[in-house]
Amino acid sequence: MKKRILLSGLGGSLFPYLHNKLKNSYDLYYVDSDESLKDLYPDLNFFPAPLVTSKEYSAFIEDLISKHSIEIYIPLIDEEIEIAHRIKNKLPFIKLLSADLNFCTLALRKDLLMKELKAHGISEIKTWTGDNFEWSEGVFFVKPISGRGSRGIRKISSEQELKAYYLLEKYKPKDILIQECIEGQEYTVGALINPCNDLIYLSTRKILKKKGITIKAITENNSAIDDAVDRIRKSLKPKGPINVQLYITDKGEVKIFEINPRFSTTTIMSYEDGHDEIGLWLRHFDSKYEQQLIRPKTGLILHRRWENVFYERS
Repeated sequence: MKKRILLSGLGGSLFPYLHNKLKNSYDLYYVDSDESLKDLYPDLNFFPAPLVTSKEYSAFIEDLISKHSIEIYIPLIDEEIEIAHRIKNKLPFIKLLSADLNFCTLALRKDLLMKELKAHGISEIKTWTGDNFEWSEGVFFVKPISGRGSRGIRKISSEQELKAYYLLEKYKPKDILIQECIEGQEYTVGALINPCNDLIYLSTRKILKKKGITIKAITENNSAIDDAVDRIRKSLKPKGPINVQLYITDKGEVKIFEINPRFSTTTIMSYEDGHDEIGLWLRHFDSKYEQQLIRPKTGLILHRRWENVFYERS
């Protein structure tokens, strides 16, 4: 019998590709706050949900899991992750495909993550919170301490631009992270780690074009990135899937600027290469993984493009 899986964020760029790769192996159920998706995906088990930030969201998901005998819950929205862990505590029969809650809490607070990466000698980027920053000449990135994608991210080069950022984005200085601008090649790295904290699968994707999400990327192997991911695993103990975003400088330094405690939009590259990350995680959920690290083939390119879709409202 197929496992029943609940995934959030049906409106994201993982779909419909990911659905088509999973549908023969699993019974799939989806939620998203965009009710119009029922017209775009009329044949899917889709349930319009309250906003993740609303107090009704948790009860909605709990009811859905119980009514449809969901066995595996995969949260794909940052704001949902801590909620998902609370639901798991109330419904212990489900498997939650997420990193450990302590790691999630750390990763979702970018200021705390930067301190931990530095403390463990993994990566260092000069970082300040807005309320502890004194302007000096240079180019800096500003972004929310908690947030996802490219929301609220700006590059600034003057104190006037920083003041304008606060006015336009309406963030308080204490809620903003300011970082030195790193020059280098950007990568997004998918690491599948099981609850025993064993690394099962590692895919390094060199970003060729980006606009909020990755538009074009190519798989490659990089020993410096391998080492950084392994140190993250040993020191921070994610115990779940993570997506590491980083630059490699001209000097070969690894500069990690974000870790997402979930699958990323480039996870579909694993499926195109024939690796079912959900299946791998389920097979090695509660036992030590002592086999060879699984890697995708190199040179696989993802290139996203627009698609025109027409439908009539039902």
